[in-house]
Formats: sequence, structure tokens, C-alpha cells
Amino acid sequence: EAIDYTGPDRDVAHDLPGTEIKIGLILPLTGGRKAEGDALLAAAQMALEDEALTPFSNGLRLKLSTRDENGLWGRASSEIVKLVVDDRAIALVTSSDGRAAHLAEQVGNRLGVPVLSLASDSQNTQINIPWYFRMTPDDAAQARLFAADIYRRRSLQRLVVVFESDHDGKVGREEFNKAARRLHTTEPASVEIATPSGELAAVIARINEHHPQAIVLWASAVPAARMVEELRQTRSTAEIYVCHKALQEPFISAASKTGTPQIWAAAASVANSLPSRDNFDYRFHARFGVPTNPAAREMYDAIRLIAECVRTVGPNRARLRDSLAKIGKYQGVSGWISFAGAGNTQAACVLATLK
Repeated sequence: EAIDYTGPDRDVAHDLPGTEIKIGLILPLTGGRKAEGDALLAAAQMALEDEALTPFSNGLRLKLSTRDENGLWGRASSEIVKLVVDDRAIALVTSSDGRAAHLAEQVGNRLGVPVLSLASDSQNTQINIPWYFRMTPDDAAQARLFAADIYRRRSLQRLVVVFESDHDGKVGREEFNKAARRLHTTEPASVEIATPSGELAAVIARINEHHPQAIVLWASAVPAARMVEELRQTRSTAEIYVCHKALQEPFISAASKTGTPQIWAAAASVANSLPSRDNFDYRFHARFGVPTNPAAREMYDAIRLIAECVRTVGPNRARLRDSLAKIGKYQGVSGWISFAGAGNTQAACVLATLK
């Protein structure tokens, strides 16, 4: 059932002041995931430029307000609060990092601000929060997809789950173990990658001890790319199932090289030929010199979806939340977008081959 918001703030007196409507982005602008943050910011800027081609009524215009999720403990939380209180963002968009998404969810629920997230953590939409909307398939859906393909379709037995030792990696491993138990099979062996990842030789050695037929890789793009390169060096024949969070640079480039084992990824289902997506991918690559990725498409769609709703309901956070919750089917470059009652994407999750 739909999780509704029955509180106040829908009246005109609670509209955001001024003609500049800010969308808050909390992104990894420094550190090991900076390439991800740069790509997401680039996609958001493209969306804003495309929206500017059709002026808003009443002189309204959109602007991005961006803050860094990296830094000392507690910084991300402070930066998210600043986006809401100081910058007066009408909505927040988060990266794929589950920790930052949790913080944005807490702030959004307390202060009444819609949050659109690219994080896949299944827990974020299981606690009756009416302000949170997920743009990407969650970990549970990805895990079920992987488990069904590995255990049912292909009847593979020797499997290793390789997971990053952060919040997202641990949640992904647990979701896959749940999916394995549902299929009445034993939990697979698991190997942990330290965060930040250091020397991977010991990790590879532990993986090879199990002689795996398949490897489920739940990690962010940088360690996932390094794992693929290391496995290539050992001439591993195990097929790799990689989580949605890894589908960024440098992993995409590493996966596309010759000699890489077969790689499968969980992604939202989209039509084979989608002109708007092809156009976005071409413009993104031509402008920024790097291939696009699913998260960049989702970020572009998140900004344009917020803009479309603001055009309809005006500069009001509560009315924007209502509009997002009631969205029918929005055709984006990442596919059809609509949200279930708890804020989860209703796009089907499918296996896509990267190699």
C-alpha cells in the first residue's frame, strides 16, 4: 500500500521563496569515487540545460546545489542538512552510496524534503518513509536475479560472493545469501575486500581456493575494476555477476577489454532501441570524453523528473512529494520510471551482459 504523507506544508505559504529553485546533490566529489561524482554532476548539468530550453512560468529557474559526501565521520550528514537549511533545496538526489542515502533519508523525513536516490540498499524503503524514492533496482531484486540464474537456470554449484567491507557490500552479501536460502541451497563461500581496497593478491588466492564456476561481485567501481583485472591475470574462467553500484568508471572500461571473463550485471529493463537514451549517450560521450553509465542516465532522469513535477505543482516540497508519489509512467533515458507505494522503482530488473 502507498505510504502517504498527511502532514502540513502544502499551502502556498510554505512555497520556497524567490525565483531560483535549487536541487541538492550529495555526491563523491573527492576520494576514490570522484570519477563517479564527476559523471553524475555532468549528467545533472545536462538535464538542467535541457530543461532551460523551455522556460518555467512565473520566472522560476532551476539551479544545482552540490555538496561532497566524502570526508570525516559526520561530514555527509552536515552537508545534507546544509543543502536543505542553507541552500533551501526543493529536493535531494543522492549517489549510489547507501550510507549517504540513509543520512539523506533521515534528514528528508525530519525536515520534509523529497529524496531521489541512486542507492540500491533494500533497507531504505522498508521503514515507511514517505519522502524517499529509489531510481535503481534494489539489492534484494538484484540478488534474486543472480541466484535464479546461477542456481536454477545454469545449475552452478561452486560459487563465491566477493564483497566490499563497507555498508553496501555487507548488505549485498546478506541479500544474496537470503536469495540462496529461498532456493533451498546452502549459502556460498564469501571473501571480503577491505575498504579502501589494498593488495588484492590474498583475496584472489582465497577465491581460487574454491575453484569457482561463478563469482558474485558486490563492490563499487574501483575495487570491482581491480578485481576483474586481477582475475584476468590468473586466467579465471568463472563468470562474474556484478552489482549495479559497480557500473561506473573505471569498471565499465575494465569490463570491456578483451580477455575478460563473461560478465553479467543487474540493470533496469529498457528497450533495445530508445532514441532518447541513444541521444543522451552520444551527447554525454562527445561532451565529457567518457562513456555514459546507468547511474548517469538515472541522475539525468531524476533531475528532469523533479523539474517536470515542479512545473506542475510549483516550488513546494510537500506538493512535489505528492507529485512524485503519483507519477504514472515517465519515459526517461534510463527507461520507464514509476514508483511503488514504498518509493521503489517499478522497472523490471534484468540480467545484461557486459562481455
